[in-house]
Amino acid sequence: MQRSSRLGLLLACVATLSTASVALAGEGDGKDPLDKLLDKEAEGRMFGGWGDKLTERPRSFPYVEHHGYFRFRADFFHNGHLGTVIPGVAGSGTSGIPAPLTENAINNDDVDISSQVGTEDAKAIAYANLRFRYQPTFHVSESLRIHATFDILDNLVMGSTPDFAANLARPDVPLVAFSSAAAPPSTGVNGFSDSIRVKEAYGEWQPAFLLRVGRQASNWGLGILANGGEGVDKDFGDYTDRALILLKLFGVYVTAAWDYVYSGAVTDDPTENFGQPKDLGGADDVNQYVLAFFQRPLSEKDKAERRAAVYERFEPAFDWGLYGVFRTQSFDLDQASVNAWRANGGNASYDDLALVPRDAFAVIPDLWLRYEQRFDFSSGIKIELELAGILGSVDANTIQGGDSSNRDIQQFGGALEMQYTLDRLDIGLDSGFATGDDAEGFGILDRHTLANPDGSPNTKLTAFKFDRDYHVDLLLFREVIGGVTNAVYIKPWIAYDLFEGPEDTLGFRLDLEYAQALEPLATPGNSSFLGFEADLRAYFYDSAAGFKLDVEAGFLFPGAAFNYRPVDNTNNRDASFAFTLQTRLTMQF
Repeated sequence: MQRSSRLGLLLACVATLSTASVALAGEGDGKDPLDKLLDKEAEGRMFGGWGDKLTERPRSFPYVEHHGYFRFRADFFHNGHLGTVIPGVAGSGTSGIPAPLTENAINNDDVDISSQVGTEDAKAIAYANLRFRYQPTFHVSESLRIHATFDILDNLVMGSTPDFAANLARPDVPLVAFSSAAAPPSTGVNGFSDSIRVKEAYGEWQPAFLLRVGRQASNWGLGILANGGEGVDKDFGDYTDRALILLKLFGVYVTAAWDYVYSGAVTDDPTENFGQPKDLGGADDVNQYVLAFFQRPLSEKDKAERRAAVYERFEPAFDWGLYGVFRTQSFDLDQASVNAWRANGGNASYDDLALVPRDAFAVIPDLWLRYEQRFDFSSGIKIELELAGILGSVDANTIQGGDSSNRDIQQFGGALEMQYTLDRLDIGLDSGFATGDDAEGFGILDRHTLANPDGSPNTKLTAFKFDRDYHVDLLLFREVIGGVTNAVYIKPWIAYDLFEGPEDTLGFRLDLEYAQALEPLATPGNSSFLGFEADLRAYFYDSAAGFKLDVEAGFLFPGAAFNYRPVDNTNNRDASFAFTLQTRLTMQF
């Protein structure tokens, strides 16, 4: 196991156009499903009886390979809203972490309620959540496989689905205070997601090359552009409907893929018995084409040879990857007609669905490099770099209520991770940047950047956004902003294993992060200083049992970029210190 995995590095990153990338380069916290695709497995097992010599026989097909994990997380946030939420003032606040419900507008406008809650300026939020991820692979034959990923109770907040009248129409349990059981979550009934969510389902055929078709995770390099979410602390994961072919030419892997990003209107109507749904033409489709070249160990045989070369013969190792993505959309569905269609339960007339020009395209290049060198059995260095860009344009017709201004896209980002190992001590330096612009929306989760602060169209989209599953810290980028964007950061860190054996690891890690905004006008406080954060983690891993326990504490000293400054310049609030304590317990198989 690599030391970076052993320390549980939070590798990750935005759901911009980045889902285009392919799951063929880099190594995340989880297990890359392509890692064993080109390996000729030892398809055999030992058998015998008393006095018999153990022999081998071929494994019989079909069989199922089981992988996955169960995760329990308990999080506590103190002043996660940075103290910039004004009780009773809707829209106040500069953090993606909400204030407790007692601080919202309606609970402070109601005199009776506000006088009873008595918790003005409440600061604490605490909760726990679950996920059981099951990832079976059905080996149909030596060259044919079917893979799936199921998330059961996916990030379910514990206690969020009690069994009472308002949730499940139980007249015998009229109040939640009388509830005695938890009900399975169901979309539209007592939650926004079902108990079981299917994330992946694809088939693979591997003669002299690999053909993969279906919905599959998309991952590349460090994961700043596309991140499959395989790590045990990831929340999202980039999945795409894709047809992919992989082959090896002159020692270099070549991949070509066709992604079905968006099919537009389809005949999937629950009120009609059409049978197989059909795509209503290609004019409104979002099409995407991927071509990638890379060189790194992919099969188990190649990985074993790499380990011997690096860790036994102390030879330097260099891996690289390069891919390009091209995305297009000619027309889009008019949102007003789509809303009318949905409002009528899909019963609106076929002739009411209107198309509007979009004329969108994007070119997405990405470069990934990794260098590793062991100096002896106890020391070594590892450097990994990813640089990405998104270049294109879009006709934003009708997006902003009649605004027909075209948008140019010029976005760039990069991340660098360096690690030096000396016996049980690790010293590292992580840094990165993501371009920004002056558009409104920085600092609050999931805000678009199509308009400037004064309401005028933002015609140059230059704000690059790391994938949300690329984790840099515990608070600043992961929670307060929602991802690395319009920023440059630098983070030195140090970790030490108190003891390290073949199966167990116990240690500590300290991260110190400093961040600046590249475009101050995009921040709520119109300042370039984002803040300083210190994160401390204690971890225990029992690799043989598949048990991991992490306890982390984060201390954020926010900069002036998160000060609350309303337009009328009244009720100004300065951002203040925030703290989090997080526990993660994982059982892997």
